[in-house]
Amino acid sequence: MRFFISLIIATFALTGAAFADPFANFYGNSVSIENPAGTRTVHINEDGTYTNILADGTQAQGTWAMDGENACFSQADVEGAPYCVPATERAVGDTWELTAPDGTKEMATLVAGQ
Repeated sequence: MRFFISLIIATFALTGAAFADPFANFYGNSVSIENPAGTRTVHINEDGTYTNILADGTQAQGTWAMDGENACFSQADVEGAPYCVPATERAVGDTWELTAPDGTKEMATLVAGQ
């Protein structure tokens, strides 16, 4: 009986981990992305929307959705394939490399606040 109860508890614990939101630390914070064209800031919202703020202050809106182990970002006014990245949990201060759809290498940093 104890084994059975332990098995049920373990199953629920593992299921919760499997459905954890990898972007939980992104909400309310900013992603600073640097590439040869300059630096932009992205605010990722829990409701599946995001705002992309370019270096000149221009803003673009879009939506994002999970696609397997990736998060795919589609800008509202741009046709074509979405910008898909591995949906990896990050902490404020983490920096990682991205590859834009055109092949450009970018460096992203999760920054506290918006």
